[in-house]
Amino acid sequence: MNDKSNTPPYQEGFLVALIVLATAGLIWLFLPFLPALFFSLIVATATYQLFLKLQDRWKLTDTHAATLMSILIFFTVIAPITYLLVEISLRAGELYGSVQGWVDAQDTESLKKIYTDTAKKLPFNLGDQTALIAQIGENLNKLISVGKNTVIFLLRSVLGNTAGFLTFVFLSVFALFFFYRDGDDVARQIKVLSPLPNRYDEMLMVRFSSLATVLTISVVIVAVLQGLSFGILMSFMGLPALFLGIGIAVTSFIPVVGSALIWIPVAAYLYIQGEAWQAVLVAVWGAVVMGFVIDNILRPVMIQKISKGLPDGGNLGALDHTLLTVLSTLAGLIQFGIIGMLFGPVIAAMAIAIFDVYEQMHGDRLDRDNC
Repeated sequence: MNDKSNTPPYQEGFLVALIVLATAGLIWLFLPFLPALFFSLIVATATYQLFLKLQDRWKLTDTHAATLMSILIFFTVIAPITYLLVEISLRAGELYGSVQGWVDAQDTESLKKIYTDTAKKLPFNLGDQTALIAQIGENLNKLISVGKNTVIFLLRSVLGNTAGFLTFVFLSVFALFFFYRDGDDVARQIKVLSPLPNRYDEMLMVRFSSLATVLTISVVIVAVLQGLSFGILMSFMGLPALFLGIGIAVTSFIPVVGSALIWIPVAAYLYIQGEAWQAVLVAVWGAVVMGFVIDNILRPVMIQKISKGLPDGGNLGALDHTLLTVLSTLAGLIQFGIIGMLFGPVIAAMAIAIFDVYEQMHGDRLDRDNC
């Protein structure tokens, strides 16, 4: 066995530099795939116990169990979101065609009359209405051009995001299989390579597993409850229940506003169509049932129950701080798109877990006298 104490310092420093360069090179190489890989890691970690139970019950090999779990996750989580994006693309195409046909069928006078009638319904005095109509008349062609360009831009954005998401789906399912099959081997290898004592490696892994489990399970359950309840309500009203239900489920991931991004426009649409009582019902259902009961009452209860059964006793780090949770979720949304709403809180909470490890390792050197 080599005597590490006899290793020249320059060799150790050179090796550390090589490790840093190798790590940076791998991150740079796989940068386009990191969101899909991180998403797969979170989902695989959160559902790994289910993978083990499935394998034990049916006496499956690692490969067969990983294949079955990957397919199960695809059809229960990934496929519905993919359907929503494709459906949005199709609906956006139909909307653009309808708007384009309507605009082409209008002339300057008919559009001016529409804007005049609309201005009269606004809470302005007669002078303001006259000025508004005059401004519309002078810039009518520009307004039509902006409207057309906006519709085209939104359509291209949706279609572009859908294409990117389909690539994301393929990579996520592909990575899921290997995380299930080789998860234990990867965890053991990380412990071997990590210079930290094994108990701190275990602490970080348990914390990440707990965060992934709580976030994934609670978010999915809330999304399913909100989407299912709103979908049932929409089916009674004769509106596209599946499309709007999945839309509610996806937007429930977004903090603060959440499903209001869907039910408020639906309520406004019904009110404009003259269905006042249906609009009120949708608004009450969205604000009370989904916003208050499911989001503000059931979600915390679920998080507490799930966390109590975790190895670390429900120590959720950043998830215990509402401000940090909201900010990290919004930051993840900005950095990675819709899937980043899951990444943000995990990254923030893992950073706090690393600070906790540092505090435990070097607590005797920290100055707490004035704290």
